[in-house]
Amino acid sequence: MKFTHICVLVFALVTTLPVFGQKYLQKSYKEWTKDEAMKVISDYPWANQYQSERGLDANAKLRQAREQSDTRLTGLERGNEGAQGIPVPIVVRLFSAMPIRQAMVRLQQIDAGYDKMNSDDKAKFDSGKAGFLECKICKDYYVVTLTKFKDSSTNVTNGLFQTLKAADLKGKVWLENDKGERREFTEFTPPKNETDQAIFFFKRTDDAGQPFFTANDKMIKMMFSNELRENSNEYSLLIPRLFEFKVPKMVAEGQLLF
Repeated sequence: MKFTHICVLVFALVTTLPVFGQKYLQKSYKEWTKDEAMKVISDYPWANQYQSERGLDANAKLRQAREQSDTRLTGLERGNEGAQGIPVPIVVRLFSAMPIRQAMVRLQQIDAGYDKMNSDDKAKFDSGKAGFLECKICKDYYVVTLTKFKDSSTNVTNGLFQTLKAADLKGKVWLENDKGERREFTEFTPPKNETDQAIFFFKRTDDAGQPFFTANDKMIKMMFSNELRENSNEYSLLIPRLFEFKVPKMVAEGQLLF
């Protein structure tokens, strides 16, 4: 099994979602608007964003500095003043949740003009995305991705955790359930560039075949150690102590979509 290749081509296309609280999730993902698809990949319940307090403070100071400089600097100078070293936001996504992958495919459909395609072209497009939606590895692993927003203001010019190896992150990144139990990642795929995603794989079940998370849980937590956050590595200012996801909002027909 190659963890760096999530998308194994298996033709099994899911076209509808069970009923959720959000109205747009009550229809086929093929009917989502661009804004609706973007919400799925950037906001609760399957995605979460974070910007450090230092980043927020730096942005506030930057805005203040720009306002004060309006009368004494040129436009170019104002754009450059105080623009370095601000921690940018990052987004974490529960990739093994089907809605995340459906939203990604829907955005590709919109870009490709899918809605105006004839039936043959739609079938060809669907076939090409079937393996991505199926995500065969997601049957055995929880898959979580982290991406750094592209921003020229940060001094981190590569992808999140790009310069680190799995050994560097062992014991420092884990999932945690309601019982306080930890599930360490099995594999880690670093991003290839600034806008690529870091991918973590966590085994779904224990040796007895019991899942780490169930629909009866209240919270899914992705945790980062203080050692990783307080380290001198270039990513320490970008990451939070934890990301939290509310399980009840990810349950449909008794099944946890993650």
